[in-house]
Amino acid sequence: MPLMDEFKEEREQVKNRSFKERCAYFWDYYKWHVIGGIALAAIFGSLLYTFLTRKDTAFYAVLMNMYPSLTAEEYKDGFAESAGIDLKEYNVFFDSDMHLDLEALDQATISTSQKMTVYLTAGDIDVLVSDTAGMNRYAYINALMDLREFLSAEDYEKYKPYFFYMDRALAEAAETSESEILYPEDPSDPDSMTDPVPVGIRVNDCQALSNAYFFSDHQYFAVIVNTGHPELAHAFLDFIWDVPENP
Repeated sequence: MPLMDEFKEEREQVKNRSFKERCAYFWDYYKWHVIGGIALAAIFGSLLYTFLTRKDTAFYAVLMNMYPSLTAEEYKDGFAESAGIDLKEYNVFFDSDMHLDLEALDQATISTSQKMTVYLTAGDIDVLVSDTAGMNRYAYINALMDLREFLSAEDYEKYKPYFFYMDRALAEAAETSESEILYPEDPSDPDSMTDPVPVGIRVNDCQALSNAYFFSDHQYFAVIVNTGHPELAHAFLDFIWDVPENP
């Protein structure tokens, strides 16, 4: 018997079955079509919801080698409020999932390096708050802004005792020779450098910051050179500064 005739005969037989039998027949033959259709509808619905509810990012700070305390979310919300950012309309990210160890090439370091490369290239990051390892890593690939171009004359004198300096001569030498950089032992001492450039401000004595995040080394504030929100970077520096102890 031809295949089409068999199909028609089977359909006629199904019509004469009970409702329960017809449902069982349908499920046996079409369950994967139904499951696949539901899955596709769920994926489409999720993508549509994400698109319709997506908020622009007003500010993105990477808090490298830092661990959030129970008050970290409150700290972030406090900054958003002080900067006049409506969190119903915009996102503010304080990314503390980045961990870098220049002496141990572990999975966390590799992942952080990869993510930072992507984010820096895309211009997604505004501010880096990091320990010495992170500062050295990104200062010497020219990812951090020269603070002489960021601070007013008054603020420059205010923060000068807390500066982190990179030696631009070392960075330029490494570019031409492709050799490994031997970072200065004391990044707070410009006199030990050939061409010192202030790229960071020590903030580990700022009480509100140390209450919100745990860290073990000196921590520095730095501005990413291609930030899209320099005014909010200023606002963030003002927010975290909490009359540090004398250096």
